[in-house]
Formats: sequence, structure tokens, C-alpha cells
Amino acid sequence: MRLKTAKKIIIEAINKTVNRPDGTLPICPFLESPMGIGKTSLWRQIAKELNFYLITTSLASYEPTDIGGMQMPDGDSMKVLRPKWLLSEEERKAILDKGYVGIIYLFDELVQAPILNQNLFATISDEYRIGDYHIPLGDFVACCGNRVSDRSGVNQMPMHLRDRLTTMPIEANLDDWANYMSANKKDHRVVSWVRFQPEYLHKFERDATAFPTPRSLERVSDILSWNLEDDEMYSAIACQIGDTASASLVTHLNIHDKCPDLDEIVKTPDAIEVPTDIAIQYATISGLVNKVNNDNMGSIIKYVKKFDGEFVAFFIKDSVAKNRDLLQNKDLRVYLSTDEKIREIVL
Repeated sequence: MRLKTAKKIIIEAINKTVNRPDGTLPICPFLESPMGIGKTSLWRQIAKELNFYLITTSLASYEPTDIGGMQMPDGDSMKVLRPKWLLSEEERKAILDKGYVGIIYLFDELVQAPILNQNLFATISDEYRIGDYHIPLGDFVACCGNRVSDRSGVNQMPMHLRDRLTTMPIEANLDDWANYMSANKKDHRVVSWVRFQPEYLHKFERDATAFPTPRSLERVSDILSWNLEDDEMYSAIACQIGDTASASLVTHLNIHDKCPDLDEIVKTPDAIEVPTDIAIQYATISGLVNKVNNDNMGSIIKYVKKFDGEFVAFFIKDSVAKNRDLLQNKDLRVYLSTDEKIREIVL
């Protein structure tokens, strides 16, 4: 399942669960994927879009008493204290008074957690309570974790817990990742490299100390802005994605110097030839995604039309992800009205 598909399902689940009638079972999504895909980032996006306050709890890092509440003597009986992750009524009210519509309790690293913590979470996910403490109507519970098959320190999930969750198996998707990178103004050269060599989007190597994932590639994008010498930059990148991937990326970075002058493309799009080398084509389109705006779209789309359809689609999808207002651009709308195939791909 793609992240954008999961996002649509989750938003619908939130809307139905927070307003559910009495007696209706809540939906608890479980995003299950290889490490570094962007599960937690997706929840941050959803919380921001729906105006929920997000609280993330690592089930693998907490003691069972932190999840289920510590027992304390209370006269002749025992009293369970409110667990650390659950807001008090006063804390929740203070958050809602800031304009949030509710709380999302996200429990991360579910399958890395000890079995006892997983069993405690089964009650939270299904009954929206732990002991005598209830999660109020209007709030939402979700979880995420890595796959057992990835052997990332996970435990086999009890079947009674699995039955209570809505499991969404997530895979890395190039377009979703590229759109995310463009929307968040990340280095376009990393995007063009991965579009040119998509095997580096997620190349898990069990015995490696570092390897490419969507998460580590985002860190590489940030590192490229650091003030480092060439050898220092290579080492910094290798710490994130490993030597093999770093060598490939550095080679691609040098290709960007061979691209046509982007300013000249804007000035005279008809006069500039399309590069014959496919790696330079990816680099050129990526540079144009970084450069395009509402004023120069007409010139740039005139040049981009010279490329094969996959490059045109890449340009439009990533440009619109970076700036949604471009969908209203007159020149882009005119072009899309004349190319039905591209319009179906990008819209």
C-alpha cells in the first residue's frame, strides 16, 4: 500500500472513530513497513492537516508500568496511577484551548516492544482505556512498527492484538517520496538521483551500518547544505547511506554541472536542446522543478515538452507538490488540456 492511500484511509477512520456512536468499536490503524519509510512523518502530516495534537509514545522504550500505570497502595486495596502517556483532564483541556480539535495517541515501535507491553496496548487499541482511565471521545489511537521479516529487533505480535488492529502494509513509493521531498523544499539533486536510480530509494542491507531509506535520504538532503570540503561531504553522506550509494550520489551531483543553463532555458526555451545523456536529463528536469514558479512556467513547460512523457510527468508532479498553486497556472492548464495522457498521470 502507498502512503498516500493509507493517508486517505486513516483520515476517514479518524473522522468515523472520533464521532462514533456508543457501542461502536474504534478503528486502530497499524502502519507496518520496512524501517525508514516515513510512517511517523505521515502521522505528523495527518495531525497537522486535521488540527490534532500528536503525542508519540515508544512502546519499546517504556516499562510496562509506564504503559499500564503503576500500582500504589490505597488503604486496603491497590490503586493504579494514570500512565505517563495519557493526558490528565486538565492537560487535555489546556491543549484543546489552544485550538486543537483532539489528541492522536500514536504508539510507535509496536512490534519491537516486549510482549507484555503489546498485551497492554491491546486493551488501549480496542477499548480506549487502560484500567479505570478512559481515552475521551474525540481522541484517536494508532500505532506503527517495522515488519517481522526485516529482523529489526522485532517480536512476534500476539494474534489477539493483530485481530484488533487495522493493519496497513506500507511499501516505499518513488512518486510519494519525491512529492514529499519537493513539498518540503529538500535538495532537488537527491530527488533526481533517486529518480534516475530508483533502487536507492530503499536498499536495505542487513549487515550494513548505513543504507538508503527515505528517512536517511532526507538527512542526506540536509547535509548537502553543510559547509564541508569534498572529502568531508562524502564521509558525511556515507555515514547516512553507505559507501556504494554515496559514490553513486556524488557522481550524480557532478552531472548537474553539465546541465543546460536554466536561466537560458527560461529566456529562450526553443533554442536550448534536450541533453542526450539520460542522467543529465534527470538532473535538468530536477533543476527546473527547483526553479519553476508562476511567472516562468510558460517558458519552462515549453522546453519540458521536448522530453519523453515520463520526464514531463516527473516535472509536473514534483513542481505541483512543491507549490500547489501551480495547478492554477494558465500555461500549465493549457498544456494539460492538450495532453490527455499526461493529465491522467499527474492529476
